[in-house]
Amino acid sequence: MAKLGLGQTRRFARVFLQTMDPEQAAAAVGAKDGIALLSQPEVAEQVDAQRKLLDSQFKAQDVIRALAMLAFGRSNDCVKLALEPSADVEKLDLRLLSEIRRNEKGTVEIRLIDRLEVLEQLQTLCGGSDTGAAEFLAAMTEPGENG
Repeated sequence: MAKLGLGQTRRFARVFLQTMDPEQAAAAVGAKDGIALLSQPEVAEQVDAQRKLLDSQFKAQDVIRALAMLAFGRSNDCVKLALEPSADVEKLDLRLLSEIRRNEKGTVEIRLIDRLEVLEQLQTLCGGSDTGAAEFLAAMTEPGENG
């Protein structure tokens, strides 16, 4: 397999770390065998260098911000995906989508992430010890006496 230029090697590493798909990363640089590219020392070194850079930039605040986006995000694009056959998937924000099914009768079932679970994780990360909020979340997840 031909060696990649420096720009291609950087792009391959970036796409690979974004997708964790060696074939998609190879396609991004006009190559065919992503596994073979990963075995090239200069490509492996570039992947490691970019991984270290990303690791040094990843902070607890990023996790909190991402969880907040999930906890308070809008599901409009998930609904659009289900209802509009011509929706451009590349432009939709589908972070909240857990699962989507369409049966042969045309019925659509959309499952979103569990926001209560995300809120609990967010509260834990933020050091929240507010028992009122914890009790509220527990009550929301337990079956009620009247239900």
